[in-house]
Formats: sequence, structure tokens, C-alpha cells
Amino acid sequence: MEKLLSGVGSLLYGMRFTMLFFYVGLVAIIFGILGKFLLETYKLMTTLLFGDLEKIDLIIKVLELVDMTMVAQLVWVVALAGVSLFVTTGHFDKKDMKKPDWLDHVNTYNLKLKLAFAIISISGVHALKTYLSGDLNLENIQIVTMVAVIHFTFVLSAIGISFAERLTREKM
Repeated sequence: MEKLLSGVGSLLYGMRFTMLFFYVGLVAIIFGILGKFLLETYKLMTTLLFGDLEKIDLIIKVLELVDMTMVAQLVWVVALAGVSLFVTTGHFDKKDMKKPDWLDHVNTYNLKLKLAFAIISISGVHALKTYLSGDLNLENIQIVTMVAVIHFTFVLSAIGISFAERLTREKM
């Protein structure tokens, strides 16, 4: 039985390299967001220089660019977290490679918090954009309220993650 469990464990550990396809996909998504960001920046700059744009429309367009930036950062953090789980010091001891300095500072707690705060930031930008983009009629007030409740839920989740991690660290 122990040999079977060892074999299954070795198989699962060896399969970690299949995650490479996911990380390559995440990098492709970042480049896709970059392309969209550059296109939207070009359109905004053209409108700013040669067209007419209301102040509120400018703010909303800028918030959309900020939102894209934050989403790209979120994808990057997820990819970084995944890679850091599989890149260990042993990989660098066997080869004549220098271990990246950032690898020493990456741990699951920091990455969870960065992920949570990135989601909160994206949610906050989206909430602000939703608030600024509509008239204050009953339907829009309901939408803004729902977006605010969802944003507050993300904030509470991040506080919960921080609190749980702090409790865990105090018991060690």
C-alpha cells in the first residue's frame, strides 16, 4: 500500500509541469489585455486631441483603463503565485543559475492578500465607474447598491483572510 501511495504521490508531483500550459495561457491573456489597453489608449488620446469629450466621459474612460491595468496585475499575481509554488531552491542548486531575489519574499499569505486587495481595487474602480456612469433613477440606484454590496463583501473577505492568517501565525 505504501508503494502505491508513493507512486501516486510521485505521479501527482510530476504532473505539476502540466500547469505550465495554464501559466502560458495567463501570459497570453496579459498580452491580450495589453493590446486592448493600447487600442483604448489610442482611441482616448485621439478623442482628447481631435474630438469633443465630456468630463464625466473622460473620467469613465480613464477608469476603464485603470480597470484593465488592475485586471492584468491580478492575472500576473495569480501566475506568479502558481509559478512560485513549483520553483524551489532545489531547481537552482542543481544548475548554475542564480535564484531570483523575489522568490525569497513570496509566500502564500502575501500572495493571498495581494490577490484579495487586487480584487477589492478592481471592484472599487468598477463601483465608482457604475456610480458615475448613470443617472440616479430607481433602477440605477439598485444597480449601484448591488455593486456596493458586492464590493463590501470582497472587503469583508479580505479582512477575514487577514484575521485568519493572523490567528494562525499567533498559534505557531
